[in-house]
Amino acid sequence: MDQSELIEKVAKELGISNTLSQRLLKATLREIRDLLRVEHAVTIPHLGTFDTATYEEHRGYRPASHDFAIFPKRRVPVFRTGTLLREDVYDIESEEGAPT
Repeated sequence: MDQSELIEKVAKELGISNTLSQRLLKATLREIRDLLRVEHAVTIPHLGTFDTATYEEHRGYRPASHDFAIFPKRRVPVFRTGTLLREDVYDIESEEGAPT
């Protein structure tokens, strides 16, 4: 599913126009991004938590140059799934004939 399909599904579910659905999705994603920029976690019940992780400066190996390099300190976005989402996905896999 791509963004346009998601927008259509949300519009149909809520009985609103695709344009309004697109604006709602973009506003939601923009707000999540802005909160992550100032290091605030965003938790959506039953879905999960958007957060950031900080990696300290470290020495690492670069295979392409066969050399070591210093990688700078950086902050990256992370997502932790909620228990309900994890259990729902697990249950779907087990129902489709996964080995028990």
